[in-house]
Amino acid sequence: MYPSGKRPGSVVALCALEALFGILGVVSGAMLIADPSGAIMGFSDDIRESIPFQSFLPVGLFLLFIFGLGSLLLGYGAWTRRELFLGWLSHAAKRHWSWTGGMLMMVVLVAWLAVEGALIGLEWAATYMTVAIGVSIFMMLVIPTTVVYYRFVSGT
Repeated sequence: MYPSGKRPGSVVALCALEALFGILGVVSGAMLIADPSGAIMGFSDDIRESIPFQSFLPVGLFLLFIFGLGSLLLGYGAWTRRELFLGWLSHAAKRHWSWTGGMLMMVVLVAWLAVEGALIGLEWAATYMTVAIGVSIFMMLVIPTTVVYYRFVSGT
C-alpha cells in the first residue's frame, strides 16, 4: 500500500477526471431540471418526443445525482481513501469502495450511452466529451499503479 501522502500520477488523474465528470453532471443535470424541455441544451421538440418521458426532468435528475454528485463522491473517496459509510463495499470487493464505485460508474455510463444511442443518437458534442472522459477514467482505474493503490488492507 502506498503511504497516504504518496499518490501515483494515475490516481491524481483519476480524481481530477472524476471531479470533472461530476461537475459536468451537476451542471447538465441542473440545466435540464431548470428547463425540462431541453431547449437550453439545444434539444428540439423532435428529440424530446423520442424519449419515453416527454420531458428531460428525469434525465436531469439522473445526471445531477448519479453522474454529478455520484462522481464527486467517488472523486472525494478516491482522493482521501476514507471509508465513510461504504466500508462494507471495500471489505466485500477487496478494493477501496471508490475504485469499485468507479468501475460500476463506467458500467452505468456504457448502459447510459446504449440507451441514449437507441433513443436520440450519439452525434452530440457532449456525448463525445462524455465518452472521452469515461474512457480516460476507465484507463486510470485499470492502470496497475491505481489498482495497487486502492487494494483494500483491513484497518486502513
